[in-house]
Amino acid sequence: MKRIILTVILAVSAMTLFSCEKYEDGKPVKSVREAFAEMYPDARDVEWDMELTGWKVSFETGTPPDVKESEAWYDRNGNWLRTETDLLASALPQVVKDALAASEYASAVLDASDVEFVETPDGNFYQLEVILKGLEVKLKVSEDGKISLAGLDF
Repeated sequence: MKRIILTVILAVSAMTLFSCEKYEDGKPVKSVREAFAEMYPDARDVEWDMELTGWKVSFETGTPPDVKESEAWYDRNGNWLRTETDLLASALPQVVKDALAASEYASAVLDASDVEFVETPDGNFYQLEVILKGLEVKLKVSEDGKISLAGLDF
């Protein structure tokens, strides 16, 4: 009997210790978890947070040295809204670098810590933060190099 109790305690402890998902605000409904698992079957260090309109999940993919940190958003029904993946500024495609160099933002300083690749159901783009004349400016750059203003921070 002691052996059975010890086995159960060890099994429960192991499951708790090695669980790869963290739920800060409760557990998302099954449809949300399944949608995420289908899109990102190799995700690690998964953390779920309840947002106003649905769920944000932070996770890692890839293997060292190519580990990528991402955040994906899902509505309460499990519909994917977007995924943002952190990038090194050096990983920006040449078309994006060329577009910036040829634009009104050519003299801006790129904030290398705020570069993301954003995927949405409507299309993908790079989101960058640059400092231009003392202002923090968020830019959206399409995969073909078209630049649009995403916002200003004062």
